[in-house]
Amino acid sequence: MSHSVNLRMFALNILHAVLIQKHKAKASLIHLLSQHDLEPRDAALLREMVYGVLRFYYSLEADVSRFIKQKPDDHSRLALLLGAYQIRHMRVPNHAAVSETVAAIKPYAPQAAGFVNAVLRKVSNQEAPSKLKPHQRAELPKWMYNTWRDAFGVDAVQSIKQACITSPDLCLAVFKNRTDWTEKAQAQGFEVREGELSPYAVLLSANTDVTQLPEYDEGGFIVIDQAAQAATLPITLADDTGHILDICAAPGGKTAMLAKRFPKAAVTAIELNPKRIPRLQDNLNRLQLEHVDILQADALNLPYPNNSVDAIFLDAPCSASGTLRRHPDAKFLHDKQSVEDAAKLQTQLLKEALRVLKVGGSLVYAVCSIHPQENEAVVNQFEGVQSIQRLLPSEAHDGFFFAHIIKS
Repeated sequence: MSHSVNLRMFALNILHAVLIQKHKAKASLIHLLSQHDLEPRDAALLREMVYGVLRFYYSLEADVSRFIKQKPDDHSRLALLLGAYQIRHMRVPNHAAVSETVAAIKPYAPQAAGFVNAVLRKVSNQEAPSKLKPHQRAELPKWMYNTWRDAFGVDAVQSIKQACITSPDLCLAVFKNRTDWTEKAQAQGFEVREGELSPYAVLLSANTDVTQLPEYDEGGFIVIDQAAQAATLPITLADDTGHILDICAAPGGKTAMLAKRFPKAAVTAIELNPKRIPRLQDNLNRLQLEHVDILQADALNLPYPNNSVDAIFLDAPCSASGTLRRHPDAKFLHDKQSVEDAAKLQTQLLKEALRVLKVGGSLVYAVCSIHPQENEAVVNQFEGVQSIQRLLPSEAHDGFFFAHIIKS
């Protein structure tokens, strides 16, 4: 079995984990790479194939389904999508895309090799279909397309699609003088531009090795999208002191933003999941944030009395629909029902956060989802909303929603 076939077998393995078993793509990829020693170039190619199929799933499905009479088994279907992605979007010669994909299906479904071969040959001999349904053209599940079309309009959904089929840049929050840091990085040969949503944001190419950037060891920056950075900015504190909670804090980007903005405040990072705490701790250690405490606790039952905390940042668990640029698997891992369930949980978390917030205290409710059910529908149940912002995904940032509330 040739080396490149291994990669396509691995790609089928991960696509099966994501699309059939509903596992996260990033975790599945990390797990597979931990078991196989791949060259960096091969790991990048594997990632491109997996994420490419997830990004372009709906148009690829329309492409291959023209040549199929009845529904194929899961592995054959995934092999067809993988082969079609290579034919339509990669610089792999068509004959290689077909033969390598056929070889990769054999260990999973040997009887399907002839079928996969025949369909992919037809795909390679024809142009991609020009007539697509609106949701296929937008590369979105039908329910999600309809929700966004009704909320934001057809043009906005089209520009979201454009953002989500491109691989995102790396975004950092730089905590010292951003201009000085940018000049240092440029002098080392990095291409850097400043972000527009946050005074801390800088953008670099996605494959930048962060450990080689200026001030990595001294904790001069952290990786965090500029939309998420912007969400932390409305928080206010009287004379910059007091107690801030960051609820659902891991991996710690927003905790770091708050701690750097308010060096005189006491910051508590609250995280329920014990498995996520070591990474949170590592990030805070590297950033040398001594005035941050980590507390493992349930955010539905905070261990604080009523009206006792000065400011709160609540980054509520959500369907992550705003992060499709970075996590195209999110559109397969959630449906209408799970969005409704998320909204119920978000409402409870916000209610509990407001219980412990002092009267006059500042709270930001934030989610990396742009579904209205997880946005206005949650915050409009509460008083004291000062401002609301929804950022739709663009080529410069993720989609994000945040509302600033002052407790009355």
